[in-house]
Amino acid sequence: MSTRTRIAGVLVVVALVAAAATGTGLAAVDTQQAQVEQPTQTQTQTQTQTQTQYCTYPSNGTYESFGVSNLSAPSDVEPGEEVTVSADITNPNDVPMIQCVEFRLEGDVVVRTGWALNPNETETIAFDVNTTGLEDGTYIHGIETRDFGELTTLTVGEQPEPEEPNATLQFDDQESDGSNVTVASANLSEGGYIAILDENGSVIGATDYLEPGEQENVSVPLLEPLNESANLTAQAHLDTNDNQTLDFLTSNGTEDGPYTVNGTPVTDDAVVTVGEEPTTEEPTTDEPETTTTDEPETTTTDEPETTTEEPETTTEEPETTTDEPETTTTEEPETTTTEESETTTTDDETTTTDDETTTTDDETTTDEPMSETPPPTETPIHNETEN
Repeated sequence: MSTRTRIAGVLVVVALVAAAATGTGLAAVDTQQAQVEQPTQTQTQTQTQTQTQYCTYPSNGTYESFGVSNLSAPSDVEPGEEVTVSADITNPNDVPMIQCVEFRLEGDVVVRTGWALNPNETETIAFDVNTTGLEDGTYIHGIETRDFGELTTLTVGEQPEPEEPNATLQFDDQESDGSNVTVASANLSEGGYIAILDENGSVIGATDYLEPGEQENVSVPLLEPLNESANLTAQAHLDTNDNQTLDFLTSNGTEDGPYTVNGTPVTDDAVVTVGEEPTTEEPTTDEPETTTTDEPETTTTDEPETTTEEPETTTEEPETTTDEPETTTTEEPETTTTEESETTTTDDETTTTDDETTTTDDETTTDEPMSETPPPTETPIHNETEN
């Protein structure tokens, strides 16, 4: 640790020491955090840091213990490698104060130092620890003050080679409306994105950030809608700068590059068929409306016109039958002919025009009996004349 400027002014040192009682307390494990704002006083900050086996600044229970927060340390280390362990130390008191801060490994104090802070001030303290002589294994270590501390574990030993990020994709042939495509399944070990490339290798669509692990039926929006079917490629991308924004294009490929296997990007191809637009169904809906409107209008209008003409024909028939009896009454057998004709014509009035022709035939038939009737009539007439 670098030595910092020693506290200036004997009065300041005397005041701090006089305010503290003797004795150094061991810190208890506690994850309480004390984040405070920086002091507003204008006095020059002066501190001293000494690395000795015993803290030279006594503790006083009248004042609150410095707080510990935001412990940071590696989880694995090679044997003999030096590591840095750091934490934020906060003075919650309203007066400047120096208190001991310790780095402990498996409960033993490895480094103990006095740390001076202004009222309500927070600073980061760091300890450089050499692991030479430590056997392979996992150790508990941490940073502590009088009443507070934070702990974590450190594993010493040969470290395995880090695994390469890996990904799998399944991009099936599909029909689309042209605005997006669907990747059936994806597994991104480190999270990232899925980009869609056209036949020229240009990015035409991409997902938002995807969490690590397996994903199913991932919808990928396209930058511009497809106007026709096309062969497309899905490509898995890393989030190399950890900002959860795909920067592959804006960085000219230097950030968020693709997942690779033996140097080859992880991809899958599919034929995307652009389906017909739903507007083609509209003419089918209009056709039945036109048909149903025309049929009833034509049918209902014609029928009444035909019915109206029939009474006109019936009215003319009686006029014809009236003329026939007038011709027949001139002859002698008026009574016989008139009765038969009237009866016959009355029945025939309800019939069609063909019945009128039949009535004419009856008149001819009426003349035949008239020629047969005279012989018997003539005979008595001649006899009467002779007498």
